[in-house]
Amino acid sequence: MYTNITTDHALEVIGKWLDDLESSGQLEDKGISIPITALKEALTLVMKNNIFEFGDMYFQQLTGTAMGTSAACMWATIYFAIHEALLLSKYANCLLLYKRFIDDMQGIWIGSSQQYEQFQIDTDNYGDLRWDFGPLTRSIDFLDLTISIGPSYNIITTTYQKPINLYQYIPPHSAHSPKIMKGVVYSLLRQYRRQNSQESDYIHFVLLLFKRLVRRGWDKEVIKGYILQADTRLSHPTQQPKKPTLPNKKMLILHWIYHPNDIPRTILRRLYNTHCARLFEEHLDIQQFIIAFHSAPTLRSALTKAKLIQEPGKEASKYFDGELD
Repeated sequence: MYTNITTDHALEVIGKWLDDLESSGQLEDKGISIPITALKEALTLVMKNNIFEFGDMYFQQLTGTAMGTSAACMWATIYFAIHEALLLSKYANCLLLYKRFIDDMQGIWIGSSQQYEQFQIDTDNYGDLRWDFGPLTRSIDFLDLTISIGPSYNIITTTYQKPINLYQYIPPHSAHSPKIMKGVVYSLLRQYRRQNSQESDYIHFVLLLFKRLVRRGWDKEVIKGYILQADTRLSHPTQQPKKPTLPNKKMLILHWIYHPNDIPRTILRRLYNTHCARLFEEHLDIQQFIIAFHSAPTLRSALTKAKLIQEPGKEASKYFDGELD
């Protein structure tokens, strides 16, 4: 979607939208103060002067959303939302539900087939964006969900997993804290619990997770224990009293690269309590000590860098002798 947004058209419609917000007093009513003129100039500067690097060459992006910029996602979202508001107004009687996440949209259509065809035409009638529409169906894959209309017209959801997913979970020999995988299992089970309307689907994906982790090298009993613990927590949630939040100056955070053969967390905390706790509290007002483990640099971070590696005499410019369309 990003690269198919015509920059001049987007600047025009987003600029008009900002002007309308300002002239109608909507920003002022909400207590928002935004220098609209400066904002539009900044958007023009960013979207028309995006420079990117490829090897030893530099290019200026001539059209489309300025890729890699912090404004890209919001720019694209707002751009189509302006047109979307008109569509939702025109087809309010045909859409029982409509949701969009950037360039993925889904909804419940209760209009006729002819109206659906016209909806597609009107949706495409906006700049150079052209959308791929699927046929009307009772079941769709939307992001990480399969959403279906049941026999009683109830909504049924199940987890959707791409066929090409490699499921490259952390292997047991990786230098990560043991609690990392326990947290991964819990977060995935919580996701499956929320996504699956039927208990049988939830169990199906939990079993798949178990099999994939065992294939990854994890001990069956270890993973079984993690899954049972996570399922128990999810089935019988308990309200833990929240600890009062302390200002940063009252906390001491020790950032430590984790290694399985290094000093355990318990010994680090015991050393702190024995030699530092009372002294730091009296003189520095430190009331909480936190040990924050970090993963060590991996081979992947060293071998698969985004920057193009160029051998002397084989720079990218040696193979480029024309202009890009």
